[in-house]
Amino acid sequence: MTLYDSLKIYSGITMKKYSNEEIIEQFNTFSQDKHSLIVSTTNHQNNPLTNYSPFVEYESNYYICVSSMLPHYDNMYASKKAHVLIIEDEAAASHIYARKRLYFDVTCELEVEEETVFKLFDERYEDQLSFLKTMKDFKIIRLMPKEKSLVLGFGAAYQMDINGKLIQKNINHK
Repeated sequence: MTLYDSLKIYSGITMKKYSNEEIIEQFNTFSQDKHSLIVSTTNHQNNPLTNYSPFVEYESNYYICVSSMLPHYDNMYASKKAHVLIIEDEAAASHIYARKRLYFDVTCELEVEEETVFKLFDERYEDQLSFLKTMKDFKIIRLMPKEKSLVLGFGAAYQMDINGKLIQKNINHK
């Protein structure tokens, strides 16, 4: 018996089967009720650095507001790349190993049309983040996703290409 089988037996885990339409819908809506993402970068010496940030999503891209005084900004600005994780809250998860999550590599770009993005932040977070507009060191970074991976539970891991097409379904554990 594998560890995976043991988990199913001893924790009462049931594996839900999703249709392609349900999976695509989950990819498209997963981040709507999440209010922060985790972003990982590396510096010029390949030292990793991870942080989190509130975000907005617009036209298939994600936007974060980062202080240009911090190493996270320098890493994204210099390398033009990062990795993003959006994950279900532990308290809402059915099992600690089965937290729903969306993750993907991104290309990072400094956003020059900040006003539009700040309006999106205001709509989503109301007054909580409005102070960022007045802080000169805070810059908007556009995160442009590449291939995405989505985990909806045990035995429910999926991949989607940059065009929104499922490219892999049901990664089977051994």
